[in-house]
Amino acid sequence: MSDRPNDTPDPRFINPPLKRHPTLQPLSREHFGGLVLVRRLREAAAAGDEPSRQAAANLLHEAWETELEDHFADEEKLLGPHLADHDMARLIEEHRSLERHITMADAADCPPSAEWLAETATLLEKHIRWEERELFPAAERAGAAGLDQMASEADRIERERPGSRRRQDKK
Repeated sequence: MSDRPNDTPDPRFINPPLKRHPTLQPLSREHFGGLVLVRRLREAAAAGDEPSRQAAANLLHEAWETELEDHFADEEKLLGPHLADHDMARLIEEHRSLERHITMADAADCPPSAEWLAETATLLEKHIRWEERELFPAAERAGAAGLDQMASEADRIERERPGSRRRQDKK
């Protein structure tokens, strides 16, 4: 039994999950993992100590190698035909900017600064939020029929990258 009055919404459902076209769902699920990474980068930046910063840099490197790089390529491939030119240009520019930012840490000989971690977290979060709030809905409005034709690509993404799988599918 709830202790909330009947007219008070359950806080867990004030911002319910967005319903996505099935082709976009694996990418959207990976965004959740990206937001978890954002939180970890911010926590390491706030802690400020070298071991925390290095651990966060290692986590970011692993995410780039195992998911982010392919995620960016898949978004460009799947969404490109369904986006306005200005949206596609922004998508590519943000992907390249994040790639440069992330690989900069890999090239460094020392743990990244707290400021760099916080900046990276902000860049990644803004990018994810833009895609979820603006880009994906625009792609859905522009090309639902085309997105339907890419179901096999969505299936491939789910098979290859654990972060894209539905909760019951994760193993």
